[in-house]
Amino acid sequence: MLAKILDAIWYLWSKLWGPLLASSITAGFIYALKRREERRDLRKRLSADVYIPVRRQLAEAETAIREFKRAHSIDIEMWKKVYTTGVAQKLEPSIRRQLAELYESTLPGHDKAWQGLNEEIGRVGIEWDRQYADVQDYAVATKDHNIVPIVWWNFLTGDAPVTPVDGLRPGDVLRLWNGFMTPGRFKLLDLSVEQFLTKRWEEMQRNDCVRCYRDYRQRALTQIPKVILSLSREAIY
Repeated sequence: MLAKILDAIWYLWSKLWGPLLASSITAGFIYALKRREERRDLRKRLSADVYIPVRRQLAEAETAIREFKRAHSIDIEMWKKVYTTGVAQKLEPSIRRQLAELYESTLPGHDKAWQGLNEEIGRVGIEWDRQYADVQDYAVATKDHNIVPIVWWNFLTGDAPVTPVDGLRPGDVLRLWNGFMTPGRFKLLDLSVEQFLTKRWEEMQRNDCVRCYRDYRQRALTQIPKVILSLSREAIY
């Protein structure tokens, strides 16, 4: 009797297991496709809202920072919105960490350091006027001399004291900030123009504002290319 019952159960199972298995496989396949589409749709939204615009900002910022300029392309408020609305939690964890470090620390720090150094160069330039200029009147300088300008920001932020002036010719004056130095003033200091400028560059390398700016600039130029690469891999265009 038991054998007949077991045979009957086996017979029914043999008739049902195939359709059940096929149904389960189909349901699983459909679920996997649905999840895949959901993940792709999320990547598309994140690409449009975060990955692509942030990548554009960072690419422009990297160019500016390499040229010792201020990174105007960076929109810190955009990142704050991404974070406060919860969108940041949907990002890939590694990308979220990299962006948080850039937008919450490195880039704000770089901008503050850039502004601080810009103000410091102005302050130091006025002090150099007081110490070294022998012509203070702009009208006198333009009337009787040929003014040789210095772009102090470019010179002082350079990695080495590459002097932009090759001596002074008769009638030339070197512009400091608002004041001017004549060839006679350099002779009195017993310095060539190049030596004088090199000393000013070396002086500024000991300045805290220069050190802070260099540190943040190096951090930004190390981090930005890595984040751009990560965003390029994750974004759907």
